Formats: sequence, structure tokens, C-alpha cells
Amino acid sequence: MKIWLILTCFNLIALGVLAQSLRLNESKILASHNSYKKLPHKKVIRFLSKFKKQLGPSNDPTQLDYGHKTLPEQFDTFNIRGIELDLYYDPIGGHYKKRKLNLFLFGLKQRVRDPKMKSPGFKVLHIADVDYETHYLTFKDALIELRTWSEKNPAHHPIFVNIEPKSTSPGNESKMLRRLGFKPCVPYDQKAFLEMEKEITSVLPANMIFTPSDLKGDFSTIQERLTETGWPELNQCLGKFIFILDGKETLYKSATTTPIMFYYASPQDPDAAFVVMNDPVGNEEKIQQLTSTCIVRTRSDAGTLQSRNNDYSTYNAAIRSGAQIISTDYYAPDLRWSTFQIKR
Repeated sequence: MKIWLILTCFNLIALGVLAQSLRLNESKILASHNSYKKLPHKKVIRFLSKFKKQLGPSNDPTQLDYGHKTLPEQFDTFNIRGIELDLYYDPIGGHYKKRKLNLFLFGLKQRVRDPKMKSPGFKVLHIADVDYETHYLTFKDALIELRTWSEKNPAHHPIFVNIEPKSTSPGNESKMLRRLGFKPCVPYDQKAFLEMEKEITSVLPANMIFTPSDLKGDFSTIQERLTETGWPELNQCLGKFIFILDGKETLYKSATTTPIMFYYASPQDPDAAFVVMNDPVGNEEKIQQLTSTCIVRTRSDAGTLQSRNNDYSTYNAAIRSGAQIISTDYYAPDLRWSTFQIKR
């Protein structure tokens, strides 16, 4: 019994020392892609598959046929520490309350009955009117889930929250679909990003958010801080969320002088902290060169293709690259195709 207690104490001390000495950019995590997304209804996939040629490769319905667990299950069961949310701007409310594809599908309702869809605020879905199944109808729903889980796990590894502001939909791309009621996206403007920040801070207290100002400190730029003193130690960021904007960063930067979100930047940007290189194949050396100062996000799979072929070549390239964030749709395997599963 005494030996067991001594070993336990030693292990706890060793873990504490490790967390103290490990810097945030030296930590490697697994992230989920489109983390809110549920599996599309079979009728939706069957219907879209009839028009596969007309839709083109970028809208291939086979690449939409994936879904995720709830965020707490991803965190607790699969050790996911990075997520992605697609946000549609809905300043008046009700813009995305219908699912117009269901106009063509017997038995599937067009209208979403939940009153949240009529309220102003950001809506969470993949493709408006088409790929709409989601665990969280609104951004605020997802934020509340994050806060609730964090309060139960206060010393958790920081969670990276990838935010993609959606600016196009089938309603933007086709006059015929607009005539049928498919909604074009509400465009983002400066006010939209101020509203987005307002939603974040209305749910998450300041001590749960690691911001660009926290990283920059007294230095004039983030890159100056990272070059001079490096990233903070991991234990200084425990229990926090780190928001990273994926797109429209120029508009966001013009909206606020005290941003709470980072953004994916060019390595030459003086405030570059995060860089995205989604395809690691052939880019291993480029990513390796960036990881000493930046945190790099890449992917191990995309569009169900690797799962369908049980193909680990992209994942192996991601591992070789040393990227700190590897994003996947398959932390749990989809046994309809294969046993393909990404673990970290």
C-alpha cells in the first residue's frame, strides 16, 4: 500500500511538472470538423445523389454523409479538444427557419418549429436549406454547452473553437432556387462581428477566454511576443476557450480594436498565431517550419473519402508535419464504410 501511494504521488507530481514546462504550441490535440453536424436524413442523400453530376465535385452528396456526437461526448469519450462551428448571420430572426430542400421530399417538414429559429442571432448549420441537421440550432446553444461542460471540468486542456462565418448558400448561387424559396445568406458586416463577440461574452466569462491581448501582452505584435518569449505554458491556459476565425478576418479586424478571437493568418502577418494548412500531403516540411512560432491546423481526412477507402495516408502526413491541431470527422469510425478511425 505504501509503495502504491508513493508511486501515485510521484506520478501526480510528474504530471504537474510536465504541464508546467509544456508550452501551448508544444501540445498536440485532435479536433473535430463541423463538430455540430448530425448525419443527414437518408432521403436527403438519396435525393441529392440523383443530381450528383449537376451539383459538381464541391457539392457531391457523398461528401456530406457524415455526422458527429454531441460536444460533451466528443470531449469526454474521444478526447476532442478542438471544434468547428459554421455560423450564419440572422440579425432579424427567422431567416433560416425553413429547410427548402424538404419541399421535394415526402415526409420531411420544411419549417423548424423551435422558436429559437425565429429569434435574432447566429444559426449553426452546414449548408442552408440543404445540409441542416445540427445538434445546436444557435450559436448560443453551443456556447452554453461549452460553458456547462467546462464548469464540470475546470482544469481541462484549452479548447480551440474554430469559427467559420458562412457567406454563401444554394440560394446565393441559383436564381431558380431563390424563386423556390431557398434563402441567400445574410452578408456579414462589422456589426455582425460585434454581435458575434457579444454572444460569446454573454455566455462565457472573461476568465474562460484566452484572447489575442492575453497572448500579445506588452509586446507590439503577437509575432514579437512569440519570437521573444514564446507561447505561454499550457497550465496558464487550462480551463479556457480559444476562438479562431476562419475567414473574413479583414472585416473582423476593422470591426474591433480589442478582438477576443484570433484568426488564421499568413505566417508573414505580424499578428500571426494560428495558421491553417488543411492538406498536409506534400506540405510536411512547410508545417514543421511554422510550428516553432505558430500553431498549425491541418486535416487527416475530408469529405468521407479517407473513411470510404480506409486510407490513412493523409493522417500519416499530418503526423509527420508536426501540426498541433489535426481535424477529423472520424474520431469514431463509420462502420458503413470501414474501420477508419483517428485517435490522438
